[in-house]
Amino acid sequence: MNDVENLYDFIIKTQAKTEEKLKENIKNRVYEAQNIAIQIYNENKDTKTKDEIKKMIKDALVNIRFNEGRGYFFIYSFDYECILLPINRKLEGTSFYNFQDSKGKYLTRDIITQLIEEKEGFQNWYYAKPNDLKTEYKKIGFNIYFEPYDWFIGTGEYVVDYENTVKKEVLEYISRLVPNKENYFFVLDYNKKTLFHVIDNLINQSAQNVPNVETNHIFDDMLSISKEGAGFLTYNYRPNDKFLTKTSYIKGLQNWGWIIGKGFYQDDINEIIKQHTDLLNRKFHAKVINIISIAIILTIVLLIISIYISKLLEKKFANYKRDIDNYIDKNTEQQHILSQQAKMAAMGEMLGNIAHQWRQPLSVITTVATGMKLQKEFDSLDDETFDKSIENITNSALYLSDTIEDFRNFFRTDKEETVFNVKNVFEKVFKLTDAQFKNHEIIFIKDINDFQLFGFENEFIQALINILNNAKDALENKPNPKLIFISTYKNENMVIIKITDNAGGIDEEIIDKVCEPYFTTKHQSKGTGIGLYMTEEIIVKHMLGNLLIKNVDVTYENNSYRGAEITIELPINQNI
Repeated sequence: MNDVENLYDFIIKTQAKTEEKLKENIKNRVYEAQNIAIQIYNENKDTKTKDEIKKMIKDALVNIRFNEGRGYFFIYSFDYECILLPINRKLEGTSFYNFQDSKGKYLTRDIITQLIEEKEGFQNWYYAKPNDLKTEYKKIGFNIYFEPYDWFIGTGEYVVDYENTVKKEVLEYISRLVPNKENYFFVLDYNKKTLFHVIDNLINQSAQNVPNVETNHIFDDMLSISKEGAGFLTYNYRPNDKFLTKTSYIKGLQNWGWIIGKGFYQDDINEIIKQHTDLLNRKFHAKVINIISIAIILTIVLLIISIYISKLLEKKFANYKRDIDNYIDKNTEQQHILSQQAKMAAMGEMLGNIAHQWRQPLSVITTVATGMKLQKEFDSLDDETFDKSIENITNSALYLSDTIEDFRNFFRTDKEETVFNVKNVFEKVFKLTDAQFKNHEIIFIKDINDFQLFGFENEFIQALINILNNAKDALENKPNPKLIFISTYKNENMVIIKITDNAGGIDEEIIDKVCEPYFTTKHQSKGTGIGLYMTEEIIVKHMLGNLLIKNVDVTYENNSYRGAEITIELPINQNI
């Protein structure tokens, strides 16, 4: 099939170039005639008369034939006079001014008009052939201006005649494609005449004369297939002493009326398939043996390598384990140090809070005691004043005792996780820090809803105090109002706690680093850089929550402020 399609494509391409090749052919011939005429003219212009030279040129060209004897040269003057016409010399000397082709074209006039502008060129016209006067055939001519005598020299060729030459060339080309007597092309025309066959004496004979065909109906089938386009045809053919099944691929070449085909014997195909199958089986068995051999060798090599690598990895893992253990020990020690530092920092903060909260009751006790002493010295201390003074001193002492108990509970180390309420936690936080925040004129805007959480309550209180202290430090040098917004709410199975200030926010370049240990934006006298680190440790690792920090805009009394927002996400009562 592929061979026939390739041959078909070759013929189509050859057909497309037929007129191009014809033009090239006649153009070269006319150039040859012009060269002959110029040579005769140049050699004799000084010694012979004009008429003598004209006769010499005509005599030199009149008998020249080409293209299998069909081609000849003609000469006309620019006065439309026929100078040379080898096929009908009686017309020489007559005027062709009114000469028309089969379609009414004034050919001589068109040629001269073209040559006046271009000096040479092609022309197409239609004319009957001498042996077929009823049919118009296309003819292509080439003409060139011969300046010495105002002539034009030209020739023409029927396209159909040149196409026959091309057909012979194609058939000659096909004959060279036959590698042997069993593998060959065959070509018929639509009249079922054999144009090419591997058997020479069948060429130009009727296909009906082809021997060894079981039935001549196959040629009718071939013609039918070729007119429809292409297809396969299976029939019985006897190449030797018995009939064999043969399948041919047939394709029609419509514009030439050709049937192109090539066939194969099914027995040959079966034999080829058997040979290839045997060859593939032998190769397959050889490859299987090779694969098994290579697999065995590779298995042994890989086993040796795996043993070596396992020993090496065992040694490496032992070293890694030792290094990891050392790292864990160092990390545990570092975490312990950080925790201690955080506790010390928290203790320092709490001592400051104690000092602030004790200042007022101590002042009351001192003032009352001094007053009683003075009244006693002046003998003006009566029983009622004494009783009120003692009551004030007693109440202040009780307040100091309560404060000590609150701070003692804060510093108590929780041993067990417990269930506690968010609202109660914030009340304890405010009790422990109230004096400091009032001293800094910080206002709390609260929207605290109550939810139950599970964990170490004091650790959570420490985390909240760390966050609030950071907000307090950020607001320290800010103008009033100094605000801290606290809100709690539920989102699915999480308690959300948002703590927002209006201190201007955190620099975006460092906001991702504020929870790193020892990272601080405060002066070294005010900050250690572990408060938010320990807060994140408590929220994330101890309470299985999340800690998020970002800058936001907040509104208070129709004024907008920029500040930092810390969001704590904690699971609700997961272990109750």
